[in-house]
Amino acid sequence: MAIKLKNAILHSLSSVDGATVLSDTELDIDSEACFDFINKHVKRLLDNPSAKESNFKVSSEIYKHVLDLRDEKKRFNEACGQIGRRLSDIMQRNPNIPAGDLLIALFEAKHSKHLAIIKLNYREFFTHQTTLKAHGADNQLVKCTVALPFESGRPEEAALVSFDTMGVKVIEKPFELNGEMVEYFSEQFLVCETAISKKEAVEIIKGISEEINEEFLGGSIDGLAKIKTAIVECAEESDGDVSMESVAAKAFGDNLEAREAYISMARDSGIKADLPLGDKFARQQFGIQRIKTDEGVDLRFPAELWGNSVELTKTKDGAPAILVTNLGDLQMS
Repeated sequence: MAIKLKNAILHSLSSVDGATVLSDTELDIDSEACFDFINKHVKRLLDNPSAKESNFKVSSEIYKHVLDLRDEKKRFNEACGQIGRRLSDIMQRNPNIPAGDLLIALFEAKHSKHLAIIKLNYREFFTHQTTLKAHGADNQLVKCTVALPFESGRPEEAALVSFDTMGVKVIEKPFELNGEMVEYFSEQFLVCETAISKKEAVEIIKGISEEINEEFLGGSIDGLAKIKTAIVECAEESDGDVSMESVAAKAFGDNLEAREAYISMARDSGIKADLPLGDKFARQQFGIQRIKTDEGVDLRFPAELWGNSVELTKTKDGAPAILVTNLGDLQMS
């Protein structure tokens, strides 16, 4: 997805008193190196399965600053300076929060404006230092403790705000503050209510599927395969939205008790009735069936082949067997 970068600024934040530096000048987004760095980090936020769908609380200061920026009541530098100051104040009170640079970027994607707020926690790396002495050059290893994450790295703390809906996607990790593990980025800085991420939802669904399959279907391979196939089919039929009721109906058929238990467990675990996984992500997570045998056979195949070209059957003596048909051309790899 192409993005059009409008403005960007970088603040240097630290929990050490006097070490924070809030920039008064925007980044040079016309610089190729600067644009590439921002572009790669911003794109990772747009479709990150670890991001949690969130909404600002009315009391959020960040919400007010972003709203002023959206409605052009404040200049970009002014609003971003206040956002940076808010995070800096929290860090001053909590020295366990790692130092880093705060990248704030305003951009347009698919004709909609977004604001990315990315905390780039510093990394350590080694480089060389050359000193010219009387007897010649002296190369020594030195440690740099304020390096930004590489372009290929993923930010640990970030927020993406849609100007259309003012909804927020949040990526964060907990830190120990005052003896407790706290997700301060969403709770204290952004002040928003978060839902589970797509990645977290997938892990919950996998756990529920295994539990229901064990309880109602005896832990059968066929039962678990049908659930995975149902999830993929539902995502493809509904533009990426996975209906828990539809999955249960496809997977369990006339077994009403299993269907009701599956839907109930999903609801109680915080899974939305219509979960927006996206068909691509759903296929990545559930689209491959894998069967392993005690003898070391490892069979992988697309989920939709289960019950069609790949079937669970039995040998004459009652041992489980897999029947594979309609193979087409065969290749060794």
